[in-house]
Amino acid sequence: MSPALRRHRAAFVALVLVAAAAVLVLFAFDARAWQSTVRRDDIRFRALPGAPGLWKPSTLLPGDPAGLALGTGDTVAWRWALQTFWDTRIGSNPEAAADLPTLRAEAQAQLLALTANATTAAERSDAANLLGVLVITTPVAGNNLNVIEQTLRQTIGYFQQAIALDPTNADAKQNLEHVLRVTRPGKGPIGKDAHAGFGFGRGHGAARLGNGY
Repeated sequence: MSPALRRHRAAFVALVLVAAAAVLVLFAFDARAWQSTVRRDDIRFRALPGAPGLWKPSTLLPGDPAGLALGTGDTVAWRWALQTFWDTRIGSNPEAAADLPTLRAEAQAQLLALTANATTAAERSDAANLLGVLVITTPVAGNNLNVIEQTLRQTIGYFQQAIALDPTNADAKQNLEHVLRVTRPGKGPIGKDAHAGFGFGRGHGAARLGNGY
């Protein structure tokens, strides 16, 4: 190999090494951005559930390889579903012009996906518990006993599923107990109490966010 070729080869290797080092630095920056954003926005969410732009760090590398390596897809899917649920409680989403039925439909779809696919049993249980709360707090038009009874059965099923997934889920147990007390659907308690937030205490099991990374 000629001296000129060796010099060109050495320069190319050095360039590759510099590029690789730069990518590693950016990767570390993006990983840190994810870690700090999740921790910070978890605190912001507890203080103000409707805050816009949560859990969306500014990353530098195309395709966000740091986020993929950290498994942030599951992390933010749970948190965004939880925020959508809270949007249904306040009746609006500050980031989208969506009516309440649309918000409820979005929350239900996200929570159903998490009930089946969330990383931990605790998260799947919390998703099922929130589905029960979402169903029982959705107003029923008129005074149709069949619809009310179907709503009660569906709600009870979600709370029971939450308990089966995580027997330590105290919120699901408490919520199930409240619904089971409604022995005469359509004649007072369900219309007056449950759909107005009857008995569902301590954030409906919605406070479990985890500790980030």
